[in-house]
Amino acid sequence: MIEGITIVICTFNGTQNLTKTLEGLSKLVRDSIPNLEFILVDNASTDDTASFVQEKWDQLGNPFELKIIQEPKAGKINAQNTGLKSIKTDYVLICDDDNELMPDYLENGYKLLKSNPIIGALGGRGVVNSTVEIPDWFESMAYMYACAPQAKKTGDVRPERNVIYGAGMFINMNAYQKAMYAGFKVLLPSRIGKSVVTGAEDGELCWWLRFAGYEIWYSENLIFNHHIQPGRLTEEYRIKLLTMFRVGFPVGKLYLRIFSGELRHPIRFFWFKEFCYTLIDFFKLLFMRGKQKRFEFKRSLSQMAYLLKVRGEYDSTYHELLEKYNNLNLGE
Repeated sequence: MIEGITIVICTFNGTQNLTKTLEGLSKLVRDSIPNLEFILVDNASTDDTASFVQEKWDQLGNPFELKIIQEPKAGKINAQNTGLKSIKTDYVLICDDDNELMPDYLENGYKLLKSNPIIGALGGRGVVNSTVEIPDWFESMAYMYACAPQAKKTGDVRPERNVIYGAGMFINMNAYQKAMYAGFKVLLPSRIGKSVVTGAEDGELCWWLRFAGYEIWYSENLIFNHHIQPGRLTEEYRIKLLTMFRVGFPVGKLYLRIFSGELRHPIRFFWFKEFCYTLIDFFKLLFMRGKQKRFEFKRSLSQMAYLLKVRGEYDSTYHELLEKYNNLNLGE
């Protein structure tokens, strides 16, 4: 690894989004970055994304080296894995194709990472931008849209959170390689093309970095504009996003319970015990009041449905994660 940062953008048919994103990259202050590269992963696009990006980058004066990689297999996790395999620098910055980084984003992040080697992943805060009026319900879901602070102040996001969203996320490649060596893999897929599946891969990566002994940080000095397409501010998309978080909840809970020390030994029929706990929580919700009641009801139902569907697979996943965690000689 060499000192520096590689910016990775994964995109599927991103020509409508990428103009402001590329302009933002061209304005980044980078005086203190010894080596800087930009990798665009074209994830099975059909709108000639690669040519568009190269032409736009040329118009911007080729601010720093651009490499375009093709990933024909649809799915954000496939594209991101392809991009990360090409990294030569000790840090990587994951920039979504609708993120416009503030000029000081790169240098602020690099300075914090170099002075705190315990950081495995570092995130910032998105600010919502759109060509249409922002819905009234958006504020309550701002975090799901990567448009909310991720902690009260700069530092480890615990205890408020355990993971950070992937938009604008720096990754310590030494930490990433340690997680890969330990057997890191994503249990739940995120996006395939324009379709939302779960959005869980960034959270799972954060958990593996924690397993490897690193911390997950947020910085209040890392700001980016999140240019959200009108189609993602509809009621239909809102429901998809809520479903995404409900489906991913059981897996996140599993990581948390292993990391916290609650689960350190194999348990038979673990899925059934989790199902019973969720069922108890479901009945407790009958006495709950407030706006969150409906969401918690649906989340409990989704979790029970998920556990019934996967059953033995959930148990084998739990045992595998536990083994990986113990192999890293952490927490014991």
